Amino acid sequence: MYYGMLAEIAGQANEVWNADRSLTVGEFRDQIVERYPALRDKKFKIAVDQKISQDSILIDNASEIALLPPFAGG
Repeated sequence: MYYGMLAEIAGQANEVWNADRSLTVGEFRDQIVERYPALRDKKFKIAVDQKISQDSILIDNASEIALLPPFAGG
């Protein structure tokens, strides 16, 4: 799932991502930036199953992944 400006860059709010093997969050980040080069200069976090995740976390094939732009608030 893409939110905010990230959805605008991807041209969609949701996408099914198929990988030929399990990926870490960092590997997924590299692939998504390769598909959407405009993301390269954007800051965003990646949530896996509704938890902000570090690049070393392994993504399960059935996981829900969300790309989250920076947000402000209190």
